[in-house]
Amino acid sequence: MKKYILSFLSLLMALSLAVSMAGCGKVSTTLETFLSYSEQSFDSDYTSTGVVCENDNWQLVWDNVTKRVSFVEKATGYVWGQIPQEATEPQYQENGAVKKNHPQLESVVQVIYQDPKSFDDVTAYSYSAAVQSGGVYAQKVDNGLKVTYEFLENEFSVPVEYTIEEDSFKITVRPTQISEGEEFKIHSVAVAPFLCGMKNDAQNSWLFMPDGSGSVIEPFVSDGVGSIGSKFVYGKDLSHQSYTKANTEEQINMPVFGAKKGDNAILAVISSGSETASINWNIGSANIGYSSIYPEFRIRGYSYIQRPENFVTTTTLGAFKIFSDGIVTKPIEIRYFPLSGENADIKGMAGCYRNYLVENAGLEKNDREEKLATFKYIGAVIQPDFVVGIPTEKLFPLTTTKQALSMTEELAEAVGNDINVQLLGFGKTGVDIGEVAGGFTVAGKLGGAKGMKSLVKALNEKGINSFMDFDLISFKNAGSGFSKSNTAVYHGGQVVKYTSFDTVSKMANQDRFFVLSRNSLFTASNKVNEKAQKLGLSGLSYASLSKVAYSDYKEQKHYICGDMSEDVSNIYKSAAKAGYNTLSTSANVYAAVSTDYINDVPIYSSNYVVSSYDVPFYQLVFKGYRPMSSVSLNLCSNKEDALLRCIESGISPSYTLYYNFDKEIVTNAHSFIFGSHFAGNREEIARTLNGIKDYLNSVEGAAVTDYVRLSQTASVTEFDNGVYTVVNFGDSEIETAYGSVPAKSYITGRGE
Repeated sequence: MKKYILSFLSLLMALSLAVSMAGCGKVSTTLETFLSYSEQSFDSDYTSTGVVCENDNWQLVWDNVTKRVSFVEKATGYVWGQIPQEATEPQYQENGAVKKNHPQLESVVQVIYQDPKSFDDVTAYSYSAAVQSGGVYAQKVDNGLKVTYEFLENEFSVPVEYTIEEDSFKITVRPTQISEGEEFKIHSVAVAPFLCGMKNDAQNSWLFMPDGSGSVIEPFVSDGVGSIGSKFVYGKDLSHQSYTKANTEEQINMPVFGAKKGDNAILAVISSGSETASINWNIGSANIGYSSIYPEFRIRGYSYIQRPENFVTTTTLGAFKIFSDGIVTKPIEIRYFPLSGENADIKGMAGCYRNYLVENAGLEKNDREEKLATFKYIGAVIQPDFVVGIPTEKLFPLTTTKQALSMTEELAEAVGNDINVQLLGFGKTGVDIGEVAGGFTVAGKLGGAKGMKSLVKALNEKGINSFMDFDLISFKNAGSGFSKSNTAVYHGGQVVKYTSFDTVSKMANQDRFFVLSRNSLFTASNKVNEKAQKLGLSGLSYASLSKVAYSDYKEQKHYICGDMSEDVSNIYKSAAKAGYNTLSTSANVYAAVSTDYINDVPIYSSNYVVSSYDVPFYQLVFKGYRPMSSVSLNLCSNKEDALLRCIESGISPSYTLYYNFDKEIVTNAHSFIFGSHFAGNREEIARTLNGIKDYLNSVEGAAVTDYVRLSQTASVTEFDNGVYTVVNFGDSEIETAYGSVPAKSYITGRGE
């Protein structure tokens, strides 16, 4: 008893400390939250079995006995349901008894909540907790059915709307309609986990995940639990960055996933709530018998506190989640688009998503010309130094504005003027974090404002685009009109900080950086627009803004990365209105739609064990609509393979370069130091770019009309101007219908 009291007191002290740590940030006090479970009443006004509603393309069917929803595509007769169609057929055991489906397979909703005793995350499944207990209630709504799942033992309920549209069907969850009791705290909901499901041994079937460039997962049979995993859409919330280790995983830049099953396929688009989403996979489980990919949504935000030393629980976790009172209020919505025949493939999924972006996100072909290459010049780094034996720091110039012009002139003479230049780290502290947006200026050691004006003017005269980069997300020092009062905060009011990582050990460094409050982003971008004019800039680069999503609990609309896509889109619109071209780095889809150029386009996936092979989904979506350059070839471990991946989808390569090398900077932590010295790369750059110049010119501005994977090491891409390209990534020559393709090479031509 004494031990329990001691543990309880320790936890109380920790919770009190978490609240007392609140910094300068002010948190919204009027919050929307879940409904009270005790105040809800549930009833069904729809108890029929059969077609609920239909239009020219779809029928929505409800089975009141099994409590299942399914969608019938009239054109093909194919059925997409909350469980795979093949799982609705009776399966028999050796003794002749009917084999029941696994409860996870039958569950259309998974609710993740916190156990109040152990503080562990626990998952409740709708089949076990609601269907078998009689807690399912159906109501007719416009174009569909609203089904409420009451988890009686846990005392919470989740309403789910199933509706049909002309070209798709839709599943919607409104967080403000979820109810919760006093004991359990809901923080996430997974929806329709096996709608994109298939048997573990299914042939001519696979799952698609937009990891990096894109990844195909072929189902396999495992003797155990299989492979289970999850990745955040738009990357991990910067406000919840890990403080222990970094990794080199690729990011998910698009809120989509899909499944191919024979001659039919489906593309799922998270059309609302994508900032809060993760894409999960469950592959090869022997118990479930099916593999699937599906979305999970965070609804309630949280922060971590360390477990008190004397606090005894059943968990082995070293930290507890402390949840906010408020929740995400934006509806969760997934639209499912069917594909059949020759479109039941990656190219069909990419085309479907591109059409979705055209119709719903304002994507249109811009008039910017595709370039032969993009060169990223690094301005400066902060280098450790000593003054009379006392450790300090200094700004080490890697590339001045004069040297940037000299490099560009030399490259242009070798490969032509058809290039872009991205200027990173030309602010007060170089590529290292200091004031917001590098102080909105150019470091004096690099040439200052006068040097930048001269550089941009000279490049403009040569017809070469230049883009100076501004980091609007992170800052270390107050200045330029921003201080700790402009910092994002956790739900308790604590100031958000994050750390960088050592590039070799992957361990956290000792530095800590502030994150600019979401309400200050637009103010900072307006200041960039103003200062850029004084610097003579014609192009702006937003390397961090285009690929980072983060939360700020000063306002409920910014909980769990909320409205990040809207905020970023507005910043790009503001830059365009001010007359600037923009370049984005590894752009999340909302930035990719808004920007003029995209650099650091992913050409690989994270290469998970479950991944069968990579596909250039990102490129298939945007080729012909946005000029794109790949990640830096000179920093890739296999430059030959990286170049072939550029050729596969017809995008240009990029290179990271700096001018000044000194043995002093070998101690610098930045990973580009050892592979980006201009003198050591210029000859290879000229040889590579001149070797692919004619090919890139042949597909300039062309969109992809067909992409076929001939094998796991070969593919053929067709463009809308008639050009085709066959790429062989393998170690031996292959024969194709287009001709022989040497190992690690490609052939190209033009169809009739």
